[in-house]
Amino acid sequence: MSRSPSIAVLSHVPEPSIAVLRERAAAAGRELDVYAAYRGEFPMLGTHEAWVVLGGAQSAQADRAALQPEIDVLAGAVEAGLPLLAICLGAQLLAVATGGRAFAGDSGLESGLVDVLSTSAQPPSGRYFSFHSDSMEPPPGAEVLATSDRYLQAWRYRSALAVQFHPELDADGFGAVLDVEEDKLTRFGVDVPALRAEAATPQPSPTAGERLIDIWLAGLPTRP
Repeated sequence: MSRSPSIAVLSHVPEPSIAVLRERAAAAGRELDVYAAYRGEFPMLGTHEAWVVLGGAQSAQADRAALQPEIDVLAGAVEAGLPLLAICLGAQLLAVATGGRAFAGDSGLESGLVDVLSTSAQPPSGRYFSFHSDSMEPPPGAEVLATSDRYLQAWRYRSALAVQFHPELDADGFGAVLDVEEDKLTRFGVDVPALRAEAATPQPSPTAGERLIDIWLAGLPTRP
């Protein structure tokens, strides 16, 4: 039996929450191979049809030295024309890798379900799970695709789509993020129970995250 077309997923935590990504990839007949980027494990170019670069607790600016190997790998992937979906930290690393920059945001923590206003079909406008305080400036020549009322949310550069929010997360996945970050959020005065209640609110089906991933998967090159 031949193996389904595979997508490399670069993770910055041991057990990433990627329920939506895994479900939508399976529906499209594609498999996921997860790489521990936080341990310096990266896919080789040419072994996967596309890459997804996930978020994480690391900072693209504060942890620049430790993340430089991944930044270099991403620069090579874009140069090779590999389709990329870069999410949150992944988007910030991609900005640095392609000539932009990452920096501490000036509008504080953006978390929970965030209203994203898009200027194109990809990403579609809608409500997405979000959790970040850093932001980024895309490289020269990038196309800005979406914003919220506080931060840049999406941009495209060559073969790469970068998003600040988390289309790969469902409510359980966002809850897992809150489990890890709850103590820190509470110290900073964030109403974590309110975030949990918001995340548990039923969303339209398909969700904005599901639609984004479906559109991105549909745009990958057709395999023979």
